[in-house]
Amino acid sequence: MIQGIQVRLDARTDATGGSPKICVQLSWDGGTTWTTAKSTTTLSTTETTYTLGSISDIWGRTWSSSNFSNANFRIRVIDVASNSSRDFFLDYAAVNITYQP
Repeated sequence: MIQGIQVRLDARTDATGGSPKICVQLSWDGGTTWTTAKSTTTLSTTETTYTLGSISDIWGRTWSSSNFSNANFRIRVIDVASNSSRDFFLDYAAVNITYQP
């Protein structure tokens, strides 16, 4: 049983004007359907680790192990800012699944 999903992002932005954030959505069916987006706090100008979700957060749905095949599982990363001149830097993204066999 899937108990939680964490997404780790190591990211930064060139400036904080416009409240730049990174949003993440997860798909279990090859990108046809997506979870509700989770977003970081306003990004820093120095590389920082941001964690979305938790060991007990299932992102609003019930998951099965088949959802995590190469054909099914997708992560969508979206940069968001009210200032369109922002530059985003994403150096690392990882997904950690907590489950009980």
